[in-house]
Amino acid sequence: MEWLILSKLKLIKSKVRESVKKALLEDGYKNDLSLKLKNFNKNKIISASVTTRQKGTLSGSSWFEESFKIIDKNAKIEWYVNEGSSFKKDSKIVRIKAKSEAILSGERTALNFLQLMSGIASKASKYSKVLKNSSIELLDTRKTLPNLRYEQKYSTSLGGAKNHRFGLFDAIMLKDNHLKVFGGVSKLKNLKYKNKGDFLEIEIEKLSQIKLALKAKPDILLLDNLSIIEIKKAINIIDNNCLIEISGIKNPDDLKKYRDLKIHYISLGDLTKNIESIDFSLNIL
Repeated sequence: MEWLILSKLKLIKSKVRESVKKALLEDGYKNDLSLKLKNFNKNKIISASVTTRQKGTLSGSSWFEESFKIIDKNAKIEWYVNEGSSFKKDSKIVRIKAKSEAILSGERTALNFLQLMSGIASKASKYSKVLKNSSIELLDTRKTLPNLRYEQKYSTSLGGAKNHRFGLFDAIMLKDNHLKVFGGVSKLKNLKYKNKGDFLEIEIEKLSQIKLALKAKPDILLLDNLSIIEIKKAINIIDNNCLIEISGIKNPDDLKKYRDLKIHYISLGDLTKNIESIDFSLNIL
């Protein structure tokens, strides 16, 4: 059974269209008061281009395109930077040719997706480069914006990370609050699975919990906020009986301290929680 921790999200066009449609409706694109002025020709074909004021990694091109094509199905989009590729400051990113209605009403939605998703991909790329020559894989988390998890996890994968479980349904993960309800780690040795083959991950906050947790035969142990010295001790205690994931790292410089450890994964909530959007600008030509 393959767990999402080992995979990357694929582009699903129906999900893209559904997400963009919701965003356009939120913005009221069908009732754009500016386009209702009597002397405004909303069917006039115009062109526009998007440039960036900073470097980064591109993500969200399909969402960007759909923001215009839902309004004008004949809109033509020409990309100068490919999805997942890096770009420099002041780069020309894309050119659009469509009805004025589509460009003016779809502009904000298109840029919102592009700036958010590229910001996430750029941050993931920055972290991934730190682990370039390491066997450790970078993982995202479920610390995402409501209703934008697919977009955010898609973007982290473009930046070089892999996806942790997408939701509560694709792996069993017992964190500190679960353990409190169960009555402690010691109670897990009699754990009963509803479905054979379900992956099990257990969060560890103290070294004393490890041997007890291993009795539950987990696929992976998450060492949460342990010091490097504690992690090294944990590696010896675990002794290759399961995979090891660590968390609690705050920034790329901090990550450098962990890249030579004999662990498998590092999960980072920072990838999707603390978003630094890329500054894009759309201008009519």
